[in-house]
Amino acid sequence: MEFHIDGIRDCWVMVDASAQGQNATTSSVVVECSILTFGCNDDGQLGRGEKKKPTGTSIEGVSSSNQPQQVGALRGLDSVMISCGSRHTLALTTTGDVYSWGWGQMGQLGLGHHKSTNLPTKVPFFDECKIKLVHVSAGGCHSGAVTDQGQVYMWGEAHWGQLGLSADLIEHLHQATPVLCKVIPGNSTDKIVSLSCGGTHTVALSEQGHVYTWGRRDNGQLGLGREWLHLEIETDGVSAFTPTRIEPESFGMEKVVQISAGAFHTAAITESGAVYTWGKEDYGMLGVGHTADIHVPRKVAYFDKEPARVVSCGGWHTAVVTRAGAAFVFGRGEYGRLGLGDGRSHSHPHKVESLASHTIVDASAGITCLEALHVHNRMVNISCDTRWFAHVVPYGQRRSL
Repeated sequence: MEFHIDGIRDCWVMVDASAQGQNATTSSVVVECSILTFGCNDDGQLGRGEKKKPTGTSIEGVSSSNQPQQVGALRGLDSVMISCGSRHTLALTTTGDVYSWGWGQMGQLGLGHHKSTNLPTKVPFFDECKIKLVHVSAGGCHSGAVTDQGQVYMWGEAHWGQLGLSADLIEHLHQATPVLCKVIPGNSTDKIVSLSCGGTHTVALSEQGHVYTWGRRDNGQLGLGREWLHLEIETDGVSAFTPTRIEPESFGMEKVVQISAGAFHTAAITESGAVYTWGKEDYGMLGVGHTADIHVPRKVAYFDKEPARVVSCGGWHTAVVTRAGAAFVFGRGEYGRLGLGDGRSHSHPHKVESLASHTIVDASAGITCLEALHVHNRMVNISCDTRWFAHVVPYGQRRSL
């Protein structure tokens, strides 16, 4: 069984896996996973159903919980993926159902209304339509999902085109019910296998290794070129609202194997381990030196000598894990989010020396923190500033159980 955690903002999720029994005939271990949450809970994004705000660190009126507690409503549902958005959370189960909770005023819970909820609630649309999901992602105020047939459904805020829906398909700027998003042209046999919802844009990866983007474009986060800055709302049926493929030449004609969307920038890893970044350049978070915003994918030269296996985009920084198990970071260093011990920003990849004795297998960048998972499946917090502990959403991991 493989468990996935994804997300970038306001709460924390942990996985507690324990063997509950063993089948004598098959020698297969029965594993029970518990989902634990802690952090900001002003909008019920911890999913515990508390009527009162939990006690814990409170910063500028933000309610939080600093002790991990189990999300009881998910007990026994065999969750296989969790994704944390800015103020909401999604959980995917082995049956292909998705549960949502937290802030819902933008429709990002997909429950058909614009109310918030503090308990995990099954998104009824997919169950009613007998659609099985294999991947989910929660972004700033929008959400997305991939079906077992490679189709994409989107819901939530649509103001920046991040749902990938043409004007005639958008019933409301705050879409409360999942809507089919046609990412790949109908004459193609390719299909989508994963997606990443950023702050106000979305990026999807196809089975053949192609990258599609849509949504807000003013910082180049779509990777489609500077001319897209001046594109009218819709020209010849094409707009930033329309999922558009980044030309393979942008990735050296290589197959892309992983993608990540941050608040204002995007990154991808190719089959050879090359890292490409594009979008807003603030604080050096693209890893290519201080420059203007980058509107097409640009290779981060450092990883030509150390191929990458994981990339994660946060608010203003980026984390990369190499195939050799080392963690590298670049971008904004305030609050110690890079884990380099100096609090400074860095515009080129720097190795996290404090993790040099560990073999890192995954990492995830949040708003003001960074998390790394090492080979023994222990999560290491290397950079969070406690003054902002209740505000961060961080982390992602892949854990085989």
